[in-house]
Amino acid sequence: MNRKHRGIWGRNSPPQPFKKLLLGRKGSAYYELIIKTLVVITLMATVMSFLSIFTAYLNLNHMCRRVVRVVELEGQVSDNAYDVFYRLKEQTGLSPEMTVENVQYCDGQSQKIQLRDNFTVTMTDSYAFTLFKPSFTPPVQINIPMKVSITGMSEKYWKLSE
Repeated sequence: MNRKHRGIWGRNSPPQPFKKLLLGRKGSAYYELIIKTLVVITLMATVMSFLSIFTAYLNLNHMCRRVVRVVELEGQVSDNAYDVFYRLKEQTGLSPEMTVENVQYCDGQSQKIQLRDNFTVTMTDSYAFTLFKPSFTPPVQINIPMKVSITGMSEKYWKLSE
């Protein structure tokens, strides 16, 4: 037998081409490139999944600003403000709760806000961020609370009867 092709284990040593493949550095750049590409793709997927949280927060902020503007123009918390709220709620797919705080109504029954009186509209919601979805159990989620408070000022003068 040709002794130079045998390794230290004699007959049990692996074939020469397999040994060259394992010990040789030729083509190692391809493996590094594949690993780096997988890492970049994983990081991009993670960043893209976090962007949905910011999008939901921006939608909540937009909803609150629109409702505040309606209340400012009308000078009261009316059905029109609630219509805008429910329409935006339907469009965005969010389900926030809305409260009007720090307000002094000039007429207790119709919720009228006098000219230059301040009020605050607060919307709260929670976003369920899914970490992963195993096939055999429910998805693992983190609930992220979101709260937006915007202060407005009434732009309507109410002439009150005394």
